[in-house]
Amino acid sequence: MRRITPFLALLGLLCVLTSCASMPHSGSVREAGKGGTKDQGSEQQVRVFAVPPKPGEQPRGMVAGFLEAVTSDEPDYATARAYLTPEARAKWVPTREIVVLDSIARIEPVPGGDDKTYLAEVSGTRIGTVDGRNAYQPEQQAGTSYHAMLQVRLGTDNQWRIADLPDGLILSKAEFHRIYRSVNTYWFATALPVGKDMLVPDPVYLRSRVGLTSALVQQLVDGPTDWLRPVVETAFPAGTEPADRVVTIEDNRIARIQLNRQAKLAQTKGCERMAAQLLYTLRQVSGVDRVSITGGGSPMCSLSDADAAQYDPGRAAKIAAPTGYFIAKGNVVNVVPGPNGNPPVLPGPFGDGTYKVDQIAVSRDPFRRRIAGIDTSGQKLVVGDVDGRGEVKEWLSAGPAALLSPTWDGRGVLWVLDRTKNAERVLALYEDERHQVTQVSVDVPDVPASRITGLRLSPDGTRAALIVDNAKVLIGRVERHVSNGAPAITIAAPRSVLPSLVEVKAISWNGADRIAVLGKDGQGALQPQIVDIDGGISVSIAPVSGMLRIAAPDGADQPLLADSGEENIYQLSQGNNWTKVHSGLYPVYPG
Repeated sequence: MRRITPFLALLGLLCVLTSCASMPHSGSVREAGKGGTKDQGSEQQVRVFAVPPKPGEQPRGMVAGFLEAVTSDEPDYATARAYLTPEARAKWVPTREIVVLDSIARIEPVPGGDDKTYLAEVSGTRIGTVDGRNAYQPEQQAGTSYHAMLQVRLGTDNQWRIADLPDGLILSKAEFHRIYRSVNTYWFATALPVGKDMLVPDPVYLRSRVGLTSALVQQLVDGPTDWLRPVVETAFPAGTEPADRVVTIEDNRIARIQLNRQAKLAQTKGCERMAAQLLYTLRQVSGVDRVSITGGGSPMCSLSDADAAQYDPGRAAKIAAPTGYFIAKGNVVNVVPGPNGNPPVLPGPFGDGTYKVDQIAVSRDPFRRRIAGIDTSGQKLVVGDVDGRGEVKEWLSAGPAALLSPTWDGRGVLWVLDRTKNAERVLALYEDERHQVTQVSVDVPDVPASRITGLRLSPDGTRAALIVDNAKVLIGRVERHVSNGAPAITIAAPRSVLPSLVEVKAISWNGADRIAVLGKDGQGALQPQIVDIDGGISVSIAPVSGMLRIAAPDGADQPLLADSGEENIYQLSQGNNWTKVHSGLYPVYPG
């Protein structure tokens, strides 16, 4: 679920389409349907109808007409296929991929070797691709050019038709965001303790006005996207398919899902987990609060919002609203004002001067908030309780100024960078049942640890956001397994989400499906942005003068926090205004 107001969601889409630099923003980041609300507004209500080729249409008109026809709302592209020869019509697979260009340059067709053949090149700057599983990925190299050749031939009926073309669609950025909508499908995280199920969002792009709810159900039974697949699992038994009439949305906000007989292989708990995947996926677009499943014509199970809350990836933030923290003169301070109107220091050793720190991370566990601090020498990592009652333990020691960027995932694992010269590594640390600290050296095969300058873990623990060379933001998949009887962790397949950035100062997770990034493009100024984890949509936010860091909450109702070189803490208030909270540095939310 997206945590922005519907107004901000619409402005965010306009920002994507117009490349605006900043926009109005409210102080809190609120929930709405991902990619927009149920009421998509007048822009979303405009339907586009394809126009078939006219008799005697010339090659240039054929190519232009075809490129226009694929942007229509026809489910099977019937009119677009009318621009193709019978042979090309049979071979063309429009769902193979979508190439998204900044804009499309249509080049005048040129003779192709004889008087019955013309060649037309379609080109532009490629900004992203949607694969056959509907997953979006930004172009990893900004400014990459794209060229595709279409062959137009004169048929025996003396009519021009397109005889050869690449599979998939070629769309401009504006057309893509008009036709397609970003929505999450939900899967269960793997490698979790028994009874600790947690849903994980998997963003995909689907056609917004062509059977969206049915397409989402089909997406679920087909399985997760290729990139996320190694770290999630599904409750749908193999061979499960939608029945003829897939989804019925009733006035009482119940979605009735009809599946085939294979679905009945799921036992009672399995059916509940299927229903949880369906409920979290469908409620983005239909507003349902209960799902009822039928398998092979027989009722199976029903699940409400309240029953599904145990699987919510944002459950911790809803149990206890996350509070912001920052550092003032080496002590940790709660951003929420105390009775005297000033933010209070934490009780115990992190607030009374016993442990002076200059980097902190607060755990996401709502039942036991723990704080990890790196001392002012950068050599020691100590962990205690936010309430100051428990014992403070040293979890790690290293060389001078070696430790950096502590962060907790939602599974109670503390991550940190150890930048000891010539021995750089990423570490994951956790306490076992005997309260002994276990260290795991994390393998990052695609990025040398010496180049990683920032690290933040997602609430579900399946993704790691990395700052590389202080210039790139990558999101990698966190794979957990056992090697030779010992726990092993790998950050695999990292992908850039904002390839145009040349400098990155800070990153912070904003729930499970977005990150806040402070960085800059080219010669521009530092600009905070909220970015989808697939890089498909970003929303710019007004900056603070001298901004150093940004902190975003996992919850829906807390403001963004920032600090500046003048050692001031700010929070984003209503009306796109940053308000000074106190003097200090290093603002964080749990995570």
